[in-house]
Amino acid sequence: MLENIQASNYTIKQILKDAGNWEEFCRLYGDDIRPTVIENVEKVMNCGDKDKLGHSVYVCPTCSKKHIVAHTCKSRFCNSCGKVRNDNWLLDAENKLLNVPHKHLIFTIPSELWLIFRR
Repeated sequence: MLENIQASNYTIKQILKDAGNWEEFCRLYGDDIRPTVIENVEKVMNCGDKDKLGHSVYVCPTCSKKHIVAHTCKSRFCNSCGKVRNDNWLLDAENKLLNVPHKHLIFTIPSELWLIFRR
């Protein structure tokens, strides 16, 4: 039950996998789900699964100890991958700013693209 689980430890991946929630959602709304949504949900559900997304093996040249790192999904929808992606974007944007105090920032599109967005 959700009330027995700490909110900070419960992820989107767990919600989708638990008790067939994703399968039930697909059964009810399958015809209306966009392919990109299905693709991203499946990525999240397989994130960190060595068998489904693969893994890398690192071997210490001194002691020959192996360290296995599972590949991640890199989806913005994923709790962990999306956070990393967002943090990296924020650092990149921060590095492009002038080194002066800022009150707020406005991100906008180039004027050449306005007509496309108006349509």
